[in-house]
Formats: sequence, C-alpha cells, structure tokens
Amino acid sequence: MRPVNSNIFGFLGRFTLLHVIVYTVMATIFLNIQRLLPVAKRTALDFFQPYQFDVTGIITQIIIGAVMALVLYPFYDIIVKKERGWLILLAALWGIALLGSLEPKPGSIEGMIYTETTLLEHFLVIATGAIQSVLFSWLFLHWERGSASATEKGDSIIKDVPDIENSTSKNIRSYVGRYTLLHMIIYLIVGMVFYQVSGYEEALDTMEYFELWRDMENMTMPFVVLLGQIVRGGILALLLYPFYNTYMEKRHGWLLLFGLLFGLKVLATVIVVPSTLLEFAQALGESMAGLPEILVQTLVFAWLFFFWEKRRAKKALKESVSS
Repeated sequence: MRPVNSNIFGFLGRFTLLHVIVYTVMATIFLNIQRLLPVAKRTALDFFQPYQFDVTGIITQIIIGAVMALVLYPFYDIIVKKERGWLILLAALWGIALLGSLEPKPGSIEGMIYTETTLLEHFLVIATGAIQSVLFSWLFLHWERGSASATEKGDSIIKDVPDIENSTSKNIRSYVGRYTLLHMIIYLIVGMVFYQVSGYEEALDTMEYFELWRDMENMTMPFVVLLGQIVRGGILALLLYPFYNTYMEKRHGWLLLFGLLFGLKVLATVIVVPSTLLEFAQALGESMAGLPEILVQTLVFAWLFFFWEKRRAKKALKESVSS
C-alpha cells in the first residue's frame, strides 16, 4: 500500500514547520508560567529545560520535527485517512515521545521513576505537552486533508476508527501482555549488562546530568523500577497498537517498529544543538553514557517482538487451515 501523499519532502516540510510554530507558542506560555514559580519549586524545570525559546532551542526543534516526520511517514495512511487519525498522531507525539520517552526528564515515566522531580513539575510538562500535541494534531490533519496532495485521485477520509477499536478485548490483552513481558525482559537484561560494563556508577557520581537522580542504592528502587517498567510497557503497548498492522505487513517491518520507537522515544528527546564547543563536548559525553544501551535495547526489542508476532500469526494460520 503506497502512502496517500507520495511527496515525502512536502510532508516533511509541512510537519516540521507546523511543529516549530506550535512549539514556539507553547514554549512562550510555558516559560512565563515557569518564571512565576518559586525557585525551590522549579528545580527540575530549570535543570532539564524541557522548553527553550532561543536560537539553539528553535534549531533543535527543527531537527526534532524532521526526525518525527520521517519516522511517522510510513504510517501516513492510518494517520491522515482515518477519521480519528488525530488520536493516533496524539498517541505518537504526546504518549510515545513524551510519556514513553527513555529520557528521565520531567513529564516522562522514566523521569517519575528515576529523578526527584516534583509532581507539579511533571504535571506542568505533561499538561503543556498534551495541549501542544492536540493543537498540532488538529492543525496538521486539517492542513493535510485540505491540501490537494491528500485528496488527489479520489482519496478520501475513511469513516472508521483506529485499529485498536476494531479488535476484541481478548486480542488486545494478549498483545499488551506479550509486549510488556518482552519489554521487561529486554529492559532488565540489557540494563544489567550495561550497568556492569559501562561504568554507570562513576557516571552517576560525577556527571551533572545525573544530579537530580534518586539514590540508586536505596533498597526500594528495584521495586520502583520493576513496577514502573510494567506500567510503562503496558502504556507503550496500547499507544503503539494502532501502528501494528502497518509494520507487521512489511517484510522488514521490524525496522519500521525500531524507527518508531527509537525516533520518538529517544531522538525526539535527546537531540540538542549546543551553543558552544564546551556544551557540545558535555552533551556528547552525557549522551554516550546511556545511548549505546538505549540503541541495543530498542533494536533487540523491535527485532524479537516483530518475529515473535510473525511466528504467532503463521501458527494461527496453520491451525485455522487444519481445522
């Protein structure tokens, strides 16, 4: 199935431009609210700077907008042609890229697990991100559906609902269970391996990036991490379900799944354009402390989950034929 809009460059330009415009509006509002907070109540916001309204911040958002556009382009049909495609786009931008982010920053589940960010700070980022994502999704889909490229050759909006609503609750529960189980296994195994070989203990003690992290030696942390990843895995499974049929239909669909996960959960949150060489060196050192682990974790998960699902589908087909 070809994408509705075959002009990827036009899509890339429209998506990125609108992303930067909406981000700029929301960043202005967010930063004004942030300044009204007492200094003691905005420690994590000042440290992580979830919104930046300067030259480097805007350049960063141009790159992030382009990355998100590229990873979402293979799913253009289910986003633009479905009547409730805005929900799928919202799930990608707000759910996967913010809540599901692998960066432990304000607004993400990882941030709730690993950092000492206050509930107020998490709420402000989550609420602002939700408004930003809803506004972007509504404007972008109106733009796409109203353009000549989205309606050429008789293409029209499909009056249906996202795939997740067309499946039985039993199938959804089974899918969420498999996704969450594999997510937990890969997360724990890869995490333990890299913790031993990558010098994380030294990084936690010396790098400024980990200044607001919780005490990892605390006896309750393993239980917090375990419970948090179960919740996070289940939420990600539901958010990614509408994309399921698209990547499962492709021979190399695991690459689409990897692109979706790595592009939205990682690149869309770790890309930063430093303003000085010193900042560049610092950002490079901080990203290298965790990026190899994240890359391996995401790649292995996407490959194993895709082929697990393929094998289950073949087995179910054989059973239906034999019966």
